[in-house]
Amino acid sequence: MSHKHTLRSIDVRDVYQQEYFLQRVDGYDQFAQFDGTPQTLFDRARRNLELLDIHPGDYFLDLGCGRGEVAIAAGFLGAIAVGCDFSRDAIVLAQQKLRTIKRNSDREILTSFLCTVATDDVFRSNIFDKILMSEFIEHVSPDERKIILKNVKKWLKPGGKLLIYTFPNRWSRCTHPLMRWYVRWRTGIDIGARPEDTLHPDYSKLHLNEQSYLSLYVALRRAGFHQVRVWFDSPAPAGRLSIIKRSLLYNVLFGGNLTAVGIK
Repeated sequence: MSHKHTLRSIDVRDVYQQEYFLQRVDGYDQFAQFDGTPQTLFDRARRNLELLDIHPGDYFLDLGCGRGEVAIAAGFLGAIAVGCDFSRDAIVLAQQKLRTIKRNSDREILTSFLCTVATDDVFRSNIFDKILMSEFIEHVSPDERKIILKNVKKWLKPGGKLLIYTFPNRWSRCTHPLMRWYVRWRTGIDIGARPEDTLHPDYSKLHLNEQSYLSLYVALRRAGFHQVRVWFDSPAPAGRLSIIKRSLLYNVLFGGNLTAVGIK
């Protein structure tokens, strides 16, 4: 069990505790201010909702929902939303937040939460219009990924959409020394020999399966998805180097915001 590639997410379930979701996961510093509206989501979560284009009546699943903000916001928009996570601490946080928002809002929010392992086939076929896997796929093993994508395809309605967002990616890890040199040259700041999050003692347990542009595309195609598109969904760059930063080469080397869509 000492080698990263032998680990499965269920083997390291214990690292996904309340502290992780309240102090480390993207958006933790805005969680207290989230009131159910998409406008109060942290940036990445709001962007994911925009890409999914949620409509009233959509059946929506957030797989690996964490604290539950996106599932709640989807419900606020009129979707019938389900958030799933295998961390009981995450689901408790999500349910508490949902209860608080319902007390403070006169809007019906059809969101529910389920503590389950994504490799379990817990939903019936052809039920969801849209499924989100955000900052999730890098936390499961390659074998788990195959099972989960098979499940997701089964759960989606024909024509249903899967959106995957993963950060960081494999290539941006490999090119960190080049980025370190570039930042030091441009600003005089040393960002360190290794990315900051890799220094955390639980890093090898948390990131079991970081993706690349190609691996994500191939995984979706092999799972049977159609109209597969993979891209680097980064904020629009500004400044003198914006043309370079918009290029595919720059994003392949340094882009962290790897995003993919597949249609059933």
